[in-house]
Amino acid sequence: FNFKIKVKVLYPLAILIGGPTASQKTKLAFEIQNKLPSILINSDSMQVYNDLGSLTNVPSNEEIKKYSCNLFKFIEYPEKCNVGIWFTNVLKVLSKAKEKIPIFVGGTGLYLESLYGKISPIPEIPPKVEKKIKELHEKQGNLSFFKKLQQVDEKYSRKISRNDTQRLLRAITVKIATGKNLTYWHSQVSRKLFKKIIYLTISVDRCKLYKSIDDRCLKIMKSNAINEVSNFLKKKKIIDHPLHKSIGFKIIEEYV
Repeated sequence: FNFKIKVKVLYPLAILIGGPTASQKTKLAFEIQNKLPSILINSDSMQVYNDLGSLTNVPSNEEIKKYSCNLFKFIEYPEKCNVGIWFTNVLKVLSKAKEKIPIFVGGTGLYLESLYGKISPIPEIPPKVEKKIKELHEKQGNLSFFKKLQQVDEKYSRKISRNDTQRLLRAITVKIATGKNLTYWHSQVSRKLFKKIIYLTISVDRCKLYKSIDDRCLKIMKSNAINEVSNFLKKKKIIDHPLHKSIGFKIIEEYV
């Protein structure tokens, strides 16, 4: 996906709702929709998948229909979603939204940043390349990789710690796979999609937030989550798939 694609329409307004897990972001979106002509667009990277809906706390089918929810459960496992796929589908939803205000709900920062025009058009990295780089890293370690990064992308190397394995691997992988470093790609940003964005961040007292998280955990365990994970494990396992990193997945997997 090329983020330098020309957006033919610059939409007037969007509402973004962010906040911690279990801070009632979706509930607030439903309340806003009762007041304004609007639609909901999911921007949570786990809720895009058609599996593990209970575990990832996807709205019920009744809520999805009642509140004009979009981009929930639209990716079939083992396919993977990324910001490019999500953004492309956002454009499709907006083209059909007419004069309704889009309300983006979820906590995936990379998805939300694409709406501001802050995402770089980095090509998708072939899995084989990622695998080879990881294997090489296991042999050489962070220090060797960091020295290499200083050679190929000195500017970016000043922004990260040599102990930041994830960013270090990403930087080296992008350079090897594309021939260009992250500093170059970060300078090639997308165009913003909206004239005005209202960003609502929910702030919750820590004690109340912990109580809300506890309540959600109990709700998930009383739902169909265990059966979901059990059935999911019967499918061909794609270990590096994002769903395997869902909060609570590993614990239920061990229990099953």
